[in-house]
Amino acid sequence: MDYLLLLRGVNVGGSHRVVMADLRAQFTAAGAANVRSYINSGNLLFSYEGADPAAFATQILAANYDFPIASVVLSAPEVAASLAAVPDWWGQDANFRHNALFKLPGYEDAFDELIRSKATAYDRIAFAPDVIFWSSPQKVNYSRALYAKMLPEPYYPLVSIRNRNTTLKLGKMLTKMASME
Repeated sequence: MDYLLLLRGVNVGGSHRVVMADLRAQFTAAGAANVRSYINSGNLLFSYEGADPAAFATQILAANYDFPIASVVLSAPEVAASLAAVPDWWGQDANFRHNALFKLPGYEDAFDELIRSKATAYDRIAFAPDVIFWSSPQKVNYSRALYAKMLPEPYYPLVSIRNRNTTLKLGKMLTKMASME
């Protein structure tokens, strides 16, 4: 089965450095196949036939890094289902930033309602089981959007954010992996 591993908070501002070439080698040495990374922000695709790919990834991260790394592992079908739920408006307005907030382990369903209750007229939000599609103003009125104020929110440490282009590229890469098998 093919999987996507998303790491949170690595390679930002020089801290929590995870060299993607090293991570690819670590996964390969541990028994994963078709290991690929995309850009330097913690995106890894891999094939794994074991029973628990999330535990597999967690073990590799814990064995090789002396700082905690929040992460989520999504199967190819989970990613495909999430991308099938992309709302029509996501990516349409060039004056907006379009992001996908992938839910990490520990994210609670109640956070969806919290986000809904605090969203402003400047936020466009759609919820899927594994991801939140969120568009907010890029410049004008950005500070009025909930997106600009989510740092202190309880859900913020429990999401891993990717922009629209990265999200769609990862989906395509995962689909291509599956078609090559």
